Amino acid sequence: MKQKSINTLLLLAILTINTYSQSINNKNIENKEWDVSTEERIRGLITIWSEVKFGFPYPEKLETLDWDNLITDYISKVSEATNEESYYKVLMEFTTLLQDSHTNIIPPWGYFRPNYDIPPFEITIINDKFYISRVGIADDLEQNRIVPGIEILKVEDIPVKKYFENNVLRYYTFGSKHSNEAAFVFYLLYGPNDKKVNLNIKDVNGKIRNVALERKSAIEGGSAFMYEFISDMMASNIEIQWHQKNILYVKIPTLNNDDIANQFQGVIDTLDLDNVKGMVLDLRNNNGGSDRNSKKIVETLISEPVSSPLMYYFHHIAAHKAWGKNKDNWNVSKHIIQPRNGKRYLGKLIVLINAITSSSAEDAVIELKTAGRATIIGRNSEGGAGNTYKFNLPGGGTFRMATFKATFPDGTEYIGKGITPDVVIPQNINDIINGRDKALEMAVELITEE
Repeated sequence: MKQKSINTLLLLAILTINTYSQSINNKNIENKEWDVSTEERIRGLITIWSEVKFGFPYPEKLETLDWDNLITDYISKVSEATNEESYYKVLMEFTTLLQDSHTNIIPPWGYFRPNYDIPPFEITIINDKFYISRVGIADDLEQNRIVPGIEILKVEDIPVKKYFENNVLRYYTFGSKHSNEAAFVFYLLYGPNDKKVNLNIKDVNGKIRNVALERKSAIEGGSAFMYEFISDMMASNIEIQWHQKNILYVKIPTLNNDDIANQFQGVIDTLDLDNVKGMVLDLRNNNGGSDRNSKKIVETLISEPVSSPLMYYFHHIAAHKAWGKNKDNWNVSKHIIQPRNGKRYLGKLIVLINAITSSSAEDAVIELKTAGRATIIGRNSEGGAGNTYKFNLPGGGTFRMATFKATFPDGTEYIGKGITPDVVIPQNINDIINGRDKALEMAVELITEE
């Protein structure tokens, strides 16, 4: 919500550490001399533990995890860590247990390690199957006959689902299974760029074979292959299309850029709205940013004031323990969004969402849905909020923690499960391969209905 979402920071890190870690420096993390004492390592862990105990807005999760006793096992783990990497992996594993999109560890090397890379193709998980869904132009892929539709069965001779759980989801989470699969599948084949990754795959004709692929995201022409959701979030402009001449499609790629909201209002200001039969607002792959920008979008699309999601702030009052009272207090906050003083679009409105849609982008969806202004189409959103609080850790890393939980204005919960669309469009590998956008097709169909 108010601050940049963790998701946004994760993706912006691509720019600061060079696209997919292409030799930004020669730092060798594994062999780096590490001078952080055992006492400092333990202090970092205890600081995380205590901040979570007294400030994390989901106390029921701490009870389920037995947070007070869990710390014992991890004290021994951080004490045994032999270098920077092993220490931060312990901390990442520890905080991932909280399963929250706005609570995580950023290690000293950021989200993308120097000299690590991926093969230049995108993977999509559908019903627990891992498909190659989009492929860049590269000699290595052509030589190994890698095409969209191939299913990955094993990675380094380990069943792919187990490999994903043990090597990726152990350290990263957005708090919901569908969002974890949509975003963190990026890390499935991420590794040293001087070492090939060994895969067992099933071709589209059913033939099973083994391949060893280079981890080099550079494709023909020298550019780097990017996952589509990452490319979308790096965009600095909205996208506008017309369908059937009078249906306006507007893609809002991010809310992290103030100019995006200004561009949207500028489009509304210049349109002859009498000639617009309907609008499709595409918030897919939009992982939020500033709620200031989401409010600008919403105020341009409503006729009456509408409430933001409710934000619940947790307060620990130690004196209540001594008095035998409920020691936890909650304050509830919300914002009322007023219609814009200016031109507004109040016609038919469809909003598209997916598993990457999160944080302040979800705010906008909730507000438009609460106002009765939009039909929501697509797949469940991420289910994340939290206005993160952060502090530094020994060795140069950072811990971020959600400071509130959120619900719909009527109290309906969505954190950890996402906003359920009015019309659900399941993923289909053939649609992805063929470039068919069923969610957009359905939006256009609903608008054209009399």
